[in-house]
Amino acid sequence: MKKVTFLVLLLVLFVTVNTTAQVGINSPNPKSIFDISASNPSSPSYTDGVLIPKISKLPSTNPTADQDGMLAFLNTPDGNFKKGLHYWDNSVSKWIPYGDEWADSYNGGLDNLSYATQANSHGVPVVIYDNGRIGMGTDTPEESLEIKFEGDNDIQVSSSNPPNAPNIIFYTTNGTFNSPAFLNNNNPVNGLAGKVWTGSGKSGVVVTLNAVADGNHSSGSLPTKYVFSVTKSGDDSEDDSGNEMVLRENGSLGIGTDNPNAFLQIKAGTTAAGSAPMKFNAGTNLSTPETGALEFDGTHLYFTPNSTRQILLKGLTNTATLDFPLIVNGVTDELTVSVPGATLGSSCNCAPLGSIETSLKWSCYVSAANTVRVRLSNISTSLIDPVSKSWKVTVIE
Repeated sequence: MKKVTFLVLLLVLFVTVNTTAQVGINSPNPKSIFDISASNPSSPSYTDGVLIPKISKLPSTNPTADQDGMLAFLNTPDGNFKKGLHYWDNSVSKWIPYGDEWADSYNGGLDNLSYATQANSHGVPVVIYDNGRIGMGTDTPEESLEIKFEGDNDIQVSSSNPPNAPNIIFYTTNGTFNSPAFLNNNNPVNGLAGKVWTGSGKSGVVVTLNAVADGNHSSGSLPTKYVFSVTKSGDDSEDDSGNEMVLRENGSLGIGTDNPNAFLQIKAGTTAAGSAPMKFNAGTNLSTPETGALEFDGTHLYFTPNSTRQILLKGLTNTATLDFPLIVNGVTDELTVSVPGATLGSSCNCAPLGSIETSLKWSCYVSAANTVRVRLSNISTSLIDPVSKSWKVTVIE
């Protein structure tokens, strides 16, 4: 009887239950459904605390939705789980370490020791290996940093100070960090590379944008260049067909050539369709000519050397009937053909429309504005009387 009375007395002294179903232990005025107060908050006893059920191994049968949020204290490591407080998250059917977001762990293959956390409620792993590799969305990163998520997988760097906008900075050195050395010609500075699916696995690099040293570096001289490389149809690696474009340290741009020696150098074309070195799409000319502009309206190619637009390499032609007189051997004769638009100094060519007498040679030149002279020479040893015939004259402006 005394024992029962003592237990009831303890409950009266230490447990308070109010009409709102709030329970207090060491608290006469509980502030929540279950309120436990220390015996002395400023000088607590070593027994002031709550003991969660201790287990040495997580259950072999997973809990259910009824146990969602259930707590258990693992008092010894169990496989990939460390000693500590864990809770059951039924939404992902996993035991989750509580209050230990970064914890020593292992991947499925028990590879190098890593640090792991749950990135979100779906249990996406974030790992940092002892060798420094970081994986987000994967616990087996293939590179120093691998981000692996389904669907949209962008990287955004934000800044609130536009004059100091975000930058991605690469630092490369020969030697070691403790003993760095200058880069040598064609040593890489940084690069962006792309890989794709081959049908059976991940491809090698199929597209690159690389910055490399453009000559040996030395104090005060650190030349670099950009190299662009892609794969063409039938290739499976970006280096199968060489580089497609190079921007050198002096501003020279090479398209289809690795070593441009002009500000713009384009590789030669071939007889194959679509291989011309350069093509212009037809468009509308500028309303006001601009010095240095090249324009193509579908009919003519124009160049503006100053403030006046001119047709570039314009072919001015005319056809005329010329009746040269009898020409003595070793002598020349000239006749005039009108070619509107022809100017002094322009190049000119001419030819008869049909056969001409043997031993006659011809040439032409612009003798005055709108005027071309056709010269016929007799290189034989006898007289020649040319037959009257039509001649075509072309002046290139």
